[in-house]
Amino acid sequence: MSDLTRLTAGEVMSPSVLTVPQYWSLKQLIEFFDQQNINGAPVMGDNGSLVGVVSNSDILKFDSRAHSITENPSTQYYYSNLDGASPEQLGLISGDTHTLHQVSEIMTPHIVSVDVSTPLSAVAALMCKDKIHRVFVTSDNELNGVLSTLDILGQVESISK
Repeated sequence: MSDLTRLTAGEVMSPSVLTVPQYWSLKQLIEFFDQQNINGAPVMGDNGSLVGVVSNSDILKFDSRAHSITENPSTQYYYSNLDGASPEQLGLISGDTHTLHQVSEIMTPHIVSVDVSTPLSAVAALMCKDKIHRVFVTSDNELNGVLSTLDILGQVESISK
């Protein structure tokens, strides 16, 4: 049993971080999230630097602005019940927008990171203040891991046993 007040970001983080390149299409990103069973990832630039973060929320925001009726099964199912309305009348555009757009277009360029030595309580306070679900953990400006709300809840649960 560990004491939450003594834990640091480096002790709780997930050290293996799956990253995505900024030039991937949204279709590649969606497939990657699905295959890896994740809902967000840091975005890497051409030189290997951290340039942003992208999540399912970013994809949903994008989809709320531009849809194609044949783009994906859930969109197709939703619009199939709207008999008599054309895609144009519904504000839809033709083409597979997930193939035509890149991660760099929807990512959040603001990166929230903490040092490996940051106390877990400070990380939790930062996540609450910024209303975010993950922070990146760094040491000497190098990406070391990711710390999510689920990682923190896992610690709380292990202490309560």
